[in-house]
Amino acid sequence: MSGSAGWKRWPCAGRRPRSTPVSINPRRVARDILVKLDRGPLDLQRAIADAFPDGASSRDRALASELVWGVARWRYRLDALLRKATGRRVKELDRSARALLRMGLYQLEYLDRVPASAAVNETVCLAGNNRRLKGFINGVLRRCAEQMPTLDDGGAPARLLGQSASLPPWLAERWWQRYGEAGATARAHQANTPARLTLRLNTAACSMDDYLSRLAGMGLEAHASQRVAGAVCLSRFYPVTELPGYDDGWIYVQDEASQWVGQLLAAQPGERVLDACAAPGGKTTQLSAAVGPDGQVVAVEIDPARIPRLQENLTRLHADNVHLVTGDLATLSAADVGAPFDRVLLDAPCSAMGILGRHPEGKWWKTAATVDSHAGQQGALLARLAEWVKPEGVLVYAVCSGEQEEGPEIVEPFLQTHADFEVVSASGVLGDVAAPWVTSSGFFETSGSTDGLDGFFAAHLVRRA
Repeated sequence: MSGSAGWKRWPCAGRRPRSTPVSINPRRVARDILVKLDRGPLDLQRAIADAFPDGASSRDRALASELVWGVARWRYRLDALLRKATGRRVKELDRSARALLRMGLYQLEYLDRVPASAAVNETVCLAGNNRRLKGFINGVLRRCAEQMPTLDDGGAPARLLGQSASLPPWLAERWWQRYGEAGATARAHQANTPARLTLRLNTAACSMDDYLSRLAGMGLEAHASQRVAGAVCLSRFYPVTELPGYDDGWIYVQDEASQWVGQLLAAQPGERVLDACAAPGGKTTQLSAAVGPDGQVVAVEIDPARIPRLQENLTRLHADNVHLVTGDLATLSAADVGAPFDRVLLDAPCSAMGILGRHPEGKWWKTAATVDSHAGQQGALLARLAEWVKPEGVLVYAVCSGEQEEGPEIVEPFLQTHADFEVVSASGVLGDVAAPWVTSSGFFETSGSTDGLDGFFAAHLVRRA
């Protein structure tokens, strides 16, 4: 866009007749959430849900969500562009100004359906009565609308990757050094790809063909996964609670890679299995269905605050064969949980670096220390749970992270000190369809996937008799 034709001077929207209900201002909501995120860790999904109560405009919610998720995902690239546009480091500005500039620039750079004039004017209006700030934001965004700055094309390769792929400098350098250009670029692509909506369907309650037909009747495009039995992939997001069979427990939102991890345990009807870190209940309910009414799942959760949501999911999905235990695995005894078990799943607390596409806010506050702090706990948990596995039983270790410290560097030392355990290749459990994501060591690994999977690592370990 060139010149200034068509621009208006800050025509702040929102002045409606008294008789017209005033909807929630989605840009104001987005700004407030981004300011909070700038202060520290924040669950964006929860923040957006809290900002839009039942009955709020779905269109307003969609715009706020787009702005929040988009800025969270592309913050580092936006900041690099803003440095070029202003000649200043973005961190020199106050949080409100940072949030507004990022929001405005995101709309100009990524939202073609939002007219440039609206993106600028609506953003400026959120600056309140501070005319100096309004003038500054107006000037910066108008210049960007007329000619978007370009990123540097020289310098260290990792730095350029961080700018173009919107990675924090420490992570861009880490991935570049470990995986080279191709591997780092693939992981960046995974981190920047918005997570798609994938369901696990209870095919005992509703057939796949019937469910797809119901979705089609709602105008929703979906298909059955060609990789994971029972998985339904939707082409776009839709309020999950409004999908067919939600209240009746037909569906649970769960990525294909996550469903594969649950299947990797290979739980059989009638078995007793342990889900060691259960909340919010995705894999717990998956295991509940696998062992059936004659089996039992013992689900352990350390955080009492997460129990209500876990219990809600168990109730909705009719997982009546699950026994809940609240406590710390480090202090719970075998008697507390009823060990030993036929199979144990340790979906361990981790840095969650493999699901940045689902939680891009993690880029804002996670560091290398985040990885190290979790890795220090994972080995101890794995060794602890190994004692609760029956001879010839199975122990699956999994994390939604592709960092080596949380994957192979946990399992390999464990095997050196636990000669009674051995790795069984994930291909042998999941079948040939999973072969592209199985390493030469037999580990399941989807980090760096460019075809819509979350990044998981998992190992299927069998205890010798």
